[in-house]
Amino acid sequence: MKNSNCTTFFIDAFRWAVIRLATVQKKQGEPGKLLFATVTLLSPDRPPPSKMVGVERQTLGKSGMTVYFRRTVLSAQAAVDWYRSLGGADSKAPTPSCPEDIEPLDGVLITISDLVDDPLWPNLGLPMGESLLEQPSGRSNPAPFIGSNPARVHRRFGNAEGFEPLLANDKALAFTARRLHINMRDYPEYLGSVALVVPDPIIKQIDNFLIPASDERGERVFYRFVPRPGQTLDGLKIAMFDEQAHLLSSFVIRDIPADGILDVDKGSCLGAYGYVVAHPVHGILVYHPPAGFIRGINLNLGIVNHVRKVSVPMGEPSKSPRTEYCVDRTQNYLRRVIGDEPTAPNMNVRVEVAARQREKAANAARFDQHWFGNGAREEAMAFVRMRVGRARSRIMVADPYFGVLQIPQYLLAITSDTIKVKILTSRLAFEGGYAPEDDQEEAPPIALVERLERFGVEIERVKKECNAYVDVMVLPGKSPVLHDRFLVVDDEVWFLGNSLNTLGERASMIIKLPNPDEVLRELEKMLKQAEAFDTYCQRRINASESVRK
Repeated sequence: MKNSNCTTFFIDAFRWAVIRLATVQKKQGEPGKLLFATVTLLSPDRPPPSKMVGVERQTLGKSGMTVYFRRTVLSAQAAVDWYRSLGGADSKAPTPSCPEDIEPLDGVLITISDLVDDPLWPNLGLPMGESLLEQPSGRSNPAPFIGSNPARVHRRFGNAEGFEPLLANDKALAFTARRLHINMRDYPEYLGSVALVVPDPIIKQIDNFLIPASDERGERVFYRFVPRPGQTLDGLKIAMFDEQAHLLSSFVIRDIPADGILDVDKGSCLGAYGYVVAHPVHGILVYHPPAGFIRGINLNLGIVNHVRKVSVPMGEPSKSPRTEYCVDRTQNYLRRVIGDEPTAPNMNVRVEVAARQREKAANAARFDQHWFGNGAREEAMAFVRMRVGRARSRIMVADPYFGVLQIPQYLLAITSDTIKVKILTSRLAFEGGYAPEDDQEEAPPIALVERLERFGVEIERVKKECNAYVDVMVLPGKSPVLHDRFLVVDDEVWFLGNSLNTLGERASMIIKLPNPDEVLRELEKMLKQAEAFDTYCQRRINASESVRK
């Protein structure tokens, strides 16, 4: 849908809008491709920002691509018309409403895919947590670009493909995050998209606090609503919901009085209290998740009376460089409780503590957290084999000590015949403590050649019995860059406290990483720098034969 007159029901409340637009250009002279844009309507009491001169740009390394950013100020109606006009071959960058603000790149063609409305136009949505009774978190915040002030949003999602160079460039991501107020790596769903931000046009301020009990009345929850200049509170309703020990104990809808004062008797306010404010025309304006009232604060005041500087070597060698850090010695000066002590047992605290314990146990199960005590070798091996057996597409073992015996111990557990296996090991798996000098390669012992040959035989066994493609890479150097050990099964990554050759012999931990992407990227880099096993094997055997001659 292009231009629509359906927006007139809220546009009249606004005068100006700010558009933040980021595009990616592949080649000089080609139209830029929409990266992300926001159209933010300004509250009537908020003046528009000053003119931005020119554009800001950030190159994307060796890709040859450049990110461009431009901020423009349009009238509210013109901004919404531009927002609705996007999509298709004739899409253009916005043109400022004030002629003196226009720059040469305003109004140029930009490439935008077809856009999908969410929600259906002209409906707006109010960002919230995962549910009505949850605080918003970083993971569940659907619109970080709106800032700290509450606002409703409408979104138009476009094609998210073709932005890989941007997502791989930390400097470019920081460039866009400072200007668009969103990290595109954390929110890839917004790539190639645009969002409309509409602040509350009616309410300027809401005061909400607890009134203590008196001899005549119990505790009360007080609300005070202040309208924006020229606005009234006519038709506003508030839905108040109370949470008591993880139970929804009350849900009440009331009219907001014309004077904006709402004094609600509760008797006791030991629960959590939230509300939603709605307007008959503008819809939902404000959402406040359930939260308890603060009755007391523990104040601990300390004074730093001494700063101690510590200098230590960074390693064991005598010529190791040194590092320094400072320690602030603090003397506790004052400890005090400000406010009221609890006068009655608060079951919310008891229920919340128990719920937290269950949540921690559930997270441990979700991340496959297992502690293997001393002497649990067989249990630990069975745990790894079970994960290997569940693989459907790929397995990667990154372990500097992954040697001959570990191949039948674990990889023969593969059950699917479509598995690609990658092994990232090091010379430590074959040479043990043998460490040739940096400037020359001494002949290895005969046992090394035997280990290498046996390793190759076991790899061929896995290929034959499991019908798997196996690729073995050996990290370079006498001291491998990889210390920790990882097991990759499909798209999941486990961190192993010990190498697979000793896992479970001594107490150690295994846990599935909640965010494996960073580890996968770094392991892929190491694979590219490593040496193929066949090449490494032949080089070491040749060195041995040369010494024998």
